[in-house]
Amino acid sequence: MDISRCMIVAQKEFADQITGKRFFAILALFLIITALGMHQGIEEYTTDLTEYQEKMVAAESHGLTMGNKPSILSVFSAISDQVVIIGGILAISIGFDLVSKEKETQTLKMLLSHPIYRDEVINGKAIAGGGSIALAIGLALLVSLAMCLLAGILPTIDEFSAILTFGAVTIIFLLIYFTLALTVSTLAPDSGSALIATLIIFIVLSSLLPLAGETAVDVWAGKQPEPPYVQTFIYSENSPLIPVNTYAQTSQEEEEAMTTYEAEAKVYYEKKGIVTAFVEAFSPQTNYKKITSAIIDPYITERSLHSQPGSISTGTSDSDAEPPHFLDVLGELWGNIALLLILPGVCYLLAYVCFMRIDVR
Repeated sequence: MDISRCMIVAQKEFADQITGKRFFAILALFLIITALGMHQGIEEYTTDLTEYQEKMVAAESHGLTMGNKPSILSVFSAISDQVVIIGGILAISIGFDLVSKEKETQTLKMLLSHPIYRDEVINGKAIAGGGSIALAIGLALLVSLAMCLLAGILPTIDEFSAILTFGAVTIIFLLIYFTLALTVSTLAPDSGSALIATLIIFIVLSSLLPLAGETAVDVWAGKQPEPPYVQTFIYSENSPLIPVNTYAQTSQEEEEAMTTYEAEAKVYYEKKGIVTAFVEAFSPQTNYKKITSAIIDPYITERSLHSQPGSISTGTSDSDAEPPHFLDVLGELWGNIALLLILPGVCYLLAYVCFMRIDVR
């Protein structure tokens, strides 16, 4: 493969994509929705920050300490929510007709008649598609940062590095649907069939599979076991509602009930883990949301990772603890990160093999 010829193909495809009306329309919609979400997120962040400062002043006057300060990263959850749908459609629009359109117009046969190899063509198209996705996400992040600066919000170095990491994860996520669309475009006889097939797969992976996973948990794992006590309320003149945990009458009965509950909970969460692992292996959306949640709010993600399934909450929280660095939390999600990296590679390998074996006569 000649790199120079590959880059010539990439430059031509990239220019055609970013100047196309379809790409511009979807990108404009994506940026508008992102800006609206950021505006709402910035307002909520400003309100939370004001409340935090007021409570901090009151706490200091009584010699108390406050919890963690609100982070600007929380406003980027708006981008995360929009990427799953609008971003996925943008990635599909870039890749669904890269090959099928050339088969329809008979330009692929003409292209391959020139002194250029097939791997240079498919690699050039893939590079151009990846560049278009990176451009779209880069513009979305620039718009978001500009809105933060206009609102007088300046991210710290750690927050800025988290934002860049968030953008890189988003690009990888969108590459999954781009390479998937490229694969279908190589196999489909025309662009219309490629678009319909890709959208069906997109709906299955982004919506139906997570929903089916939740249903499978209920069917396969059964009903979630209940703790061996119930919380009731008694009335008092001084305090109208006082929660009381009603346990078994004797310590022996209490111990037996707790042992039975722990055994049932262990079986339940083991079965739930099997279904969850299967859904995460084939659902890019699930992996993406878990990873971006760890970047946006690492404290909450760490607590959910370290909580014991089936354990009984004491109702207390360590809100004054220093929040972990997002990279430390991402290190515990290495399985989700690996799956997110493997899926675009597998899809592109399929597209590469299919294109190398395609009949252009």
